[in-house]
Amino acid sequence: MIAPPTALVLGIVGVVGVALLAWAWWGPPAGDAVAPRRAAVVAAAPQRVAPEPPPRQASALPVMPAAPSAVSLNDLLAAPEAQLRTSLHAALAARAQGGRLYARALARRCADLAGLQMAAQPDVNDARHQRAATRQAALAAGCGQFANAEWLGFVNVAADEPGGDPLLAVQQSDLDDAALLQALFARPDALLLDELGERLLRRRIGGEAVLYFDGQRFDSEADAALAQGALRLLPCQFGLACDERDPEVWLACLRGDGCAGSRAEQHPAAAQALAARLAAALRGRELGRFLPPS
Repeated sequence: MIAPPTALVLGIVGVVGVALLAWAWWGPPAGDAVAPRRAAVVAAAPQRVAPEPPPRQASALPVMPAAPSAVSLNDLLAAPEAQLRTSLHAALAARAQGGRLYARALARRCADLAGLQMAAQPDVNDARHQRAATRQAALAAGCGQFANAEWLGFVNVAADEPGGDPLLAVQQSDLDDAALLQALFARPDALLLDELGERLLRRRIGGEAVLYFDGQRFDSEADAALAQGALRLLPCQFGLACDERDPEVWLACLRGDGCAGSRAEQHPAAAQALAARLAAALRGRELGRFLPPS
């Protein structure tokens, strides 16, 4: 008869032996041994079958996901001009969120610089002109990081270019007025608004194309200029850098069209007020303010 202490020792040896056999058969335990068992339980449970979604309509709106938190596309437009190559490739890396549209806008700056006609008699003592000249030199350095053919390739988007861009899809689409506005309500992207320009307000009324918003037709030359000014200011309401970092601002200074500190300074207060109303209607998804009565 085995004494109790000896039985205890043999019992422990037996447990260790079983554990060693399990180790030899199954291998060492994974880092998370709970997850596979949990997955097995879930797999064994009866699954609820979701009803099939209705088929997509041919007129479905493009899906425009927001830019990822890792990169702010608007920030790339405001990055230092000398870092153009880095900014452009960061935009391309976010193509699925609309980065291809932003890469094209960045590359277009090299085209704008190449075609710049300097003012005949610039005021070189103006501090704003001096800052504009500094930005010109920095952009020249940034564009110098590319061969001309390279940045031209980013400016021109081939129809069969691989990799979809949801912002480009909307910008290049032939969506009708209501569908275009619905896409913008879903994501009022600053650069997309800048690219669309008058298309946001252009409507056909009585067989003619007019600018229209909030029950008003902008028919006269002065009214059309007011609406166009508001459309230039609208992207600023959604995060576009519209101060002296904006090429539209500092290039105008170098051309001799006036040295301003922002787009807002380039347009009258009435245009700024109209831009604020447009922004409120977009944020409020107020379709009726953009479309004339049928």
